[in-house]
Amino acid sequence: MLKDLTDFLATVTPFSALTNDARSEVAKRLKILYHRGGESIGEYGGDAAPELFILRKGAVELLDKTGQPLERRGEGELFGHAVEFSPPQPRYRVHALEDCLLWWLDAEALGLIRARYSPVAEFLAQGHGDRLRGQHRVRAGAERIAELPLRLPVVAAPELAIADCARRMAEVQASCLPIVEGKRLVGILTDRDLRNRVVAAQRGPDTTAAEVMTPDPATVDSNARVEDALVEMMRLGIHHLPVLGEAGELVGVVSAGDLMRVQAPHPLRLVRDIQRADSLDEVVRLARQGPTILANLVRGGSGAAELGRIAGRITDACTRGLLRLAEAEQGPAPMAWAWLAFGSQARLEQGLISDQDNGLLLAEEPDAQAADYFLRLAEFVCDGLHACGYVHCPGGVMAKGEWRMSRAAWRKRFDGWMREPEPKSVMQSSIFFDLRAVAGDAARARDLHREVLAQARDAEFFRRFLAAESMQHRPPIGMFRQFVQEHGGSEHSQGLNLKKRGVIPIVDLARVRALEGALEAIHTEERIQAAAEAGQISPRDAGDLIHALKFIGDIRLEHQVRQLEAGQKPDHLVAPDELSGLHRRYLRSAFGIVDSAQKALAQRYLL
Repeated sequence: MLKDLTDFLATVTPFSALTNDARSEVAKRLKILYHRGGESIGEYGGDAAPELFILRKGAVELLDKTGQPLERRGEGELFGHAVEFSPPQPRYRVHALEDCLLWWLDAEALGLIRARYSPVAEFLAQGHGDRLRGQHRVRAGAERIAELPLRLPVVAAPELAIADCARRMAEVQASCLPIVEGKRLVGILTDRDLRNRVVAAQRGPDTTAAEVMTPDPATVDSNARVEDALVEMMRLGIHHLPVLGEAGELVGVVSAGDLMRVQAPHPLRLVRDIQRADSLDEVVRLARQGPTILANLVRGGSGAAELGRIAGRITDACTRGLLRLAEAEQGPAPMAWAWLAFGSQARLEQGLISDQDNGLLLAEEPDAQAADYFLRLAEFVCDGLHACGYVHCPGGVMAKGEWRMSRAAWRKRFDGWMREPEPKSVMQSSIFFDLRAVAGDAARARDLHREVLAQARDAEFFRRFLAAESMQHRPPIGMFRQFVQEHGGSEHSQGLNLKKRGVIPIVDLARVRALEGALEAIHTEERIQAAAEAGQISPRDAGDLIHALKFIGDIRLEHQVRQLEAGQKPDHLVAPDELSGLHRRYLRSAFGIVDSAQKALAQRYLL
């Protein structure tokens, strides 16, 4: 009997996360109960001491105080503990729908189990966000900068002569030299600085380090994850990052080589090779390695948030490489320009698969000759990105289409969307508010973005339309909190669409909040944090949303990696049976957070 109990517990969340010995300990404390169909089992939640019932056979219905159904639960599911419903219910009653065989932990036994086994305690946490925070802490154990074999840095003072600096670097075979004043890092001197700012500029050996160093360099905290340093290097196009300790003191320097030795093949090397590619075929060949390299990062513990930033930088590198090749072929541009990314690339939230959304911001209205130049440039880059695996945008949002305009024309288009909003135009315009310059005149693009944000802040009618449009993507939870799968007519169109019904609703919510406060953040997590800092949402709700976004994104990413390994084309449709019981429960919690946030937004805009 004990073995049967233990074996069944191995299939029940959260006991499946325990060792077999721990499950045996739980099984020894279980009591067996029977209830016939139609009977009332009891009332739970609120101030009552929590107890736990495990359904071995049968089905129950959870009811509110008026007798209205809240959820159904079946074999292998739990009740008796505090359950978070939407809208909140302080207590709930349980009614047997069928004859039920139950295993029961009374309040005393449950208290001992929760104290002894953290997976049980975390699972039974009342709040959806608490569950996801616990899950995120489990995932967050990837390698950190402090765990790398960093050498103590050799440093120099700002007044040290360049000749002495070069001699010191040669002695220790270092490619960079941190410049410190007392204990404070004030700059960094690299091999590149010596080539470009000393030798090429014909400066004398007595030139001081302060005259040629890179002042106030970017740094990374020693407790940061390796991915944090990787993303920062990719963003800035640098190969060295000083590492600071808890007190802000310099404790080492991490190089691109250090990170590439952690895991190979590595995205830093991929970006470097793309930047050096001298043909379209070479860019395409390298870009096609991206999904495999990203999948390796997922297997190494990287989550959706970290991977999205890395994937975006690879897309940026491909775009810049193609622009460089296009200009080499066509000659210099007739005016200043900025290549704009929209949507997930702009937000740095791409996954293993992505289409392209882009445009061109031109310094002025082009004449016929300039218009032809930028059309050919855009066609080369957009078609090149398609060959790289970033397929043409199904909606046509590409620089090779109509999205190639002067600043005045862009403003006119945004003005039209915001002054006379209608559902179709609002739906089409939403991703244009996720705007980031990938190449060219970035300052011009930032100015356009700020102007558009300021206008959107004052366009409440437009934001109301945008909020209403965001409600079209609802979490896939139906009656009794059961998952609602997509049904598109074939087995390949069924499952939980974690992009359309999980990620996009949070992206939409964050975008509306950003427009409310003219917040310049583009990344969804940063938008949510900025909205909390601006007092638009509570810090608790912001944290819940961020953890929901990470969890849904991680589940989608792991699904895509499994598909890639099986030789299938990655998609966003995850079958519930593909998930463990624990992940299904956490996914319901994540969807519950999204549902609550959508209801709050609907109330804000009287939808």
